[in-house]
Amino acid sequence: MKKHYSGIVMILIIAAVLSGCGTIGNGAASLDTINPDKYVKLGQYKGLTVSADDVSVSDEEIQDNLDSTAAYYTELVPVEGRAAKEGDTVNIDYEGKIDGVSFDGGTAQGQDLKLGSGSFIAGFEDGVVGMKVGDTKDLNLTFPAAYHKPELAGKDVVFTVTVNKISEDSVPEITDEFIKGISESCETVDEYKEYVREQLSEQKKSSTKARQQAELLQQAVDNAELIKDVPEWLVSQNAAEYKESLLSYISQFGMDASTYFQQTGTSEAELGRQANDYGREIGKSQLVVAAISKAEGLELTDQEKESYYADYASSYGSDAETIKGIIPEGELENYLLQQKVMDLLYEEAVIK
Repeated sequence: MKKHYSGIVMILIIAAVLSGCGTIGNGAASLDTINPDKYVKLGQYKGLTVSADDVSVSDEEIQDNLDSTAAYYTELVPVEGRAAKEGDTVNIDYEGKIDGVSFDGGTAQGQDLKLGSGSFIAGFEDGVVGMKVGDTKDLNLTFPAAYHKPELAGKDVVFTVTVNKISEDSVPEITDEFIKGISESCETVDEYKEYVREQLSEQKKSSTKARQQAELLQQAVDNAELIKDVPEWLVSQNAAEYKESLLSYISQFGMDASTYFQQTGTSEAELGRQANDYGREIGKSQLVVAAISKAEGLELTDQEKESYYADYASSYGSDAETIKGIIPEGELENYLLQQKVMDLLYEEAVIK
């Protein structure tokens, strides 16, 4: 039975499959020290079928890109002679009082606020709409009952607001002159449109190929038969990486393990079961990749490894020796061999 994973878990699965890590603990066991043929019997992996995608680029997509480019270069321009409206950015001074007494965090000077952004409590931004530069106004509001500061939750508050400046977004017009200012290779709007078309098309092709390769690899794994259980050291290693990656990922959203368990309705024991299931499934994938590599005589040259380190270092403004300290050679070899397997499956596939 196929397993269904959450969005977070799928991110981890993809990351692990691509990393192809195959060493454990003290390095006593690794994928390159075992015979994968003892564990898996390969099924069909050549001539597999995968669907094609439409990689053409529409005029609407190009226009959306141009609009996004223009929006990126939007500037704030001061306005005069009119009141503030939604969408404007106002510079304000304000002081909040509860029962006539100021409170911590309720006062600021020279604060920029985009009206309609929802940055302040309900009613604040609506109250500033209609004010002009130099106007001062009292806003009688109430903090939400579920406000993140319990001492303010549900309290009535009076904000005294003064508008210092009103600015509006100025979106540049896409003209030849504008294109000359932002592009090193294009001088006209038409040239830039063709450049965008080529870039978007390449992105679609790259995305499609990655999707196809992933599907082909999964087909090869599904077609293979386990003739011996995945080694427990490999299951344990993948499970540990799963849990470590998951906890690291959720920490980016300010969650710890207990918060994650509470919000998802899972437990530490359930996470352990999920991790082991994952470890076993990914372990089979790794064994299949190793078996195909062996069957096809796929090998890596020192030049290929050095080129990868150099390219990776260049992409991140580092040097090859530093990257070697981050990505051990064994992990790199597993990753590059998997890429060779995926390239082989792609080259031998039928794309419809």
